[in-house]
Amino acid sequence: NNLGLWNGLIQPFRYLLIDIFKIIYIPAILFYLVSTLSLFFLIYSTDEKFQKVIIVFLISIFLFNGFDQTKSYKKLKNFSNYGNKIHKNTNVIIIFDEMSGLDSLASNDLSGREFNQLAIEFFKKYDFEFYSKIKSFSGNSVDAISSLVNFSKDKNLRSKVTSISQNYFYEYEMNKNLLFKKFNNISVYQNIHLDYCLFENVLKCETYDPFNQKIFLNGFKNTYLTKMISIWKLNGSIISTIVWRSLRQLRIIDSILEPEGHKISFNDFFKKIKKDVYSQKFDLIFAHTLVPHKPYGFNKECSYDGTLSLGNIFFSKDQHIIQHNVERKCVFQYLDLFLSDLNNEGFLNKINLTILSDHGSRITKKDDSYLSVFYGNKNINTYFKEFDKETTSQDVFSNQFNN
Repeated sequence: NNLGLWNGLIQPFRYLLIDIFKIIYIPAILFYLVSTLSLFFLIYSTDEKFQKVIIVFLISIFLFNGFDQTKSYKKLKNFSNYGNKIHKNTNVIIIFDEMSGLDSLASNDLSGREFNQLAIEFFKKYDFEFYSKIKSFSGNSVDAISSLVNFSKDKNLRSKVTSISQNYFYEYEMNKNLLFKKFNNISVYQNIHLDYCLFENVLKCETYDPFNQKIFLNGFKNTYLTKMISIWKLNGSIISTIVWRSLRQLRIIDSILEPEGHKISFNDFFKKIKKDVYSQKFDLIFAHTLVPHKPYGFNKECSYDGTLSLGNIFFSKDQHIIQHNVERKCVFQYLDLFLSDLNNEGFLNKINLTILSDHGSRITKKDDSYLSVFYGNKNINTYFKEFDKETTSQDVFSNQFNN
């Protein structure tokens, strides 16, 4: 538990292990059993001196973990430093992770055509310009987003503008962001995959925080046990991960961690963005949410259903497509509520809104699934318009913000 062997040994090789074993928990259990039996054999077959060495080692690790602050929740970046300047107009950019576009594999069946109709009606209702045949040049979030915000299509850019984070809670950090240079007062909503908050003009940073999240969608098992087991799992041990997964399978708990946590708090996510818009303290609100990223979570009523987050690896292609379309429809349902509230409060025409995805659903590795994205933008001067020429999100984003 103190060494965090899941995060240290299993998670870094998750894609390789999934390819070999299909279920990542199998190699974790095997490793745990082998290491436990090996330790038992060493203790059984050695003398008392060696056993004392093991005991001292374990006590040392335990004491170190008690004082070590590496995994403290305070390492999650959540800060605000509001300025005094009032901005009459605010740019809002929301990136939805792993959401396919209108010309994607997911839009080929009946549920996909229903989604396309819903999306087009939404774009028409709020006078969006939207792109119906648009792709990202990469199916990887770090590649795609680092290129977006740096107005580039260089596939080798990632190594130049991002680095592996030294913070326990984050995977990568953004070290260069040309988009952010164009603004003075920025509010960021981020996940632990990519840290955008290293720049001086980021006055407010909110990372999804399972320790403090209190508002959830209907259907989520908001219990003390859910929170306790999820936070134990965050410690990164094999035992905590197996317990967390087992209790979810038995439907005793849900998960409050990422990426599931972004869905259970999706309505609250929009409430926080609205609050920033109403404050008029920021000229840019930049948000990257892990919705509708797998594992799934929305039922047809757009409430949360934890059973949908289990066993996605065994879904057929058709099952993935149908459920992904349920998730896409729910994204637009909550977007509609978000814009309706802004309109009722007289703020809809005070924002320049861009909504897009980083890459496609990745149901298959073909371009129409892996790379197809959605992209729409609106401001006071836009009217409903479809651009049906094939293009890339990197090009459109650069033309929009780098002029």
